[in-house]
Amino acid sequence: MRLVILFIFLSISTITLAQDGSELDRRNGFKDIKLLSDVSTLAGLDYWKAQKEKPGHDLYKRNKGAYQEIGNVKVYRLTVYTYRNLAYQIEVITEKDEKLFRSLEKAFGKIKFSMGSQISYWQGEHVKLTYLPDSGNKIKLTYTANGINKIIAADKKKAVDSLSSEF
Repeated sequence: MRLVILFIFLSISTITLAQDGSELDRRNGFKDIKLLSDVSTLAGLDYWKAQKEKPGHDLYKRNKGAYQEIGNVKVYRLTVYTYRNLAYQIEVITEKDEKLFRSLEKAFGKIKFSMGSQISYWQGEHVKLTYLPDSGNKIKLTYTANGINKIIAADKKKAVDSLSSEF
């Protein structure tokens, strides 16, 4: 009888501790940089450059003194990819730290691994977070908004419709 109660208790605690993508969706980005929000209102980012191969897409970098650490883990680089000033991808390069990985697993649940693309990731309904080794003793965390493709497709359809109406 004690074994059954212990088993039930462990099962319930495992279920409640395991997170799904809802926490990733709730946070929706990195610190105060929220995906699919206007980045021009954020004080910690500066315009860096336009992506020439993608019209309407721009890059923003952190300015001096902003987004320097995640807890006590150093952030080497932070880049925000935007489309019409909407942040759709946040790329964070940090030093490799076991505590950072464990805290990500605690917040978002067990990490998944794609054998085909060799990528470790957490997946929510609206947000995907990838965890990849970068050069040396660094890792790359990439937050991506799943809804950006719909926005870009709608803009392209509008452009085609307006062009076709001119005939």
